[in-house]
Amino acid sequence: MRTKNAKIRIYHDGVAPNMMKLEISKLGRPYHKVPKIFQDNFDLLDAKLNAYFLKKFRVNIVLERIDYETDVQLKQCQILASEIGNLAFYIDRILLLNVLHDYYGLAKDNKGNVSIKETPISRTEERLRNKLAIELVALIVSDQLFGEDVTLKPDPAALVTHWAYRIDFSLAGYDEGLFSLLLDAAHVDRLLATLRRQNENSTRLKEDESSTRATFMTLPVQLTSRLASLPMTVADLYRLKTGDILPIAMPDNFPLYVGKQPLFNAVISEDRGKLFFSEFSDRSSETKHE
Repeated sequence: MRTKNAKIRIYHDGVAPNMMKLEISKLGRPYHKVPKIFQDNFDLLDAKLNAYFLKKFRVNIVLERIDYETDVQLKQCQILASEIGNLAFYIDRILLLNVLHDYYGLAKDNKGNVSIKETPISRTEERLRNKLAIELVALIVSDQLFGEDVTLKPDPAALVTHWAYRIDFSLAGYDEGLFSLLLDAAHVDRLLATLRRQNENSTRLKEDESSTRATFMTLPVQLTSRLASLPMTVADLYRLKTGDILPIAMPDNFPLYVGKQPLFNAVISEDRGKLFFSEFSDRSSETKHE
């Protein structure tokens, strides 16, 4: 439904921002909210990655940004299996080599991208890539995102080349390269289910708070007051006779109590032979004024 506050923004050709295209089969499923899930956990992911690289490789990195892409075709990645389905890890080779040099404490070789692509991948690179795949994916795919822990294991026999979502992590601390998390449709659905449960829990909590407040506001409260008091001994009470007049001074305002706690002051008014409290005032404000 279009409201009067709805706005339409028009972009010129060639300057439009990156748009996320959804297939017809995804309509009605909030695939566009996956970036929000990761952005809401940006600070947490940044802290986890910083602690990981600082502990493992003695490199102080910062999560610079997270980029997203849907319906991705990618073959050269490390495929993992979980209870839900498949996910995968991809890392640019230049970043992998930089991490490898930090892992072994070697001086970094400033080679161009062309020479890096021409150089065959060594067994050491493969071992480190497999290690990063398990550890970084387990670091990111936590119970904060999926609502429960996910058990991961390598699945080299899987033939998965199409992924529902690709999430790219760019790190400040390494000059070039990024690593990616790839999710199949089952993992995306689990993410969205977690988000839906969070929204339902938030709505239920607000409803419970509103119901509790409404119940609290309708609780019956009994106000009591002391009109006068006079200190007397037992002997004075014994000498009282019918018709005696007691010297009692009546104040202008009387304290009102809820239980034993004085909360308000009020004036005693008489109407048709009955006494009523009226002209309520806050006791704390009067005390400060005095």
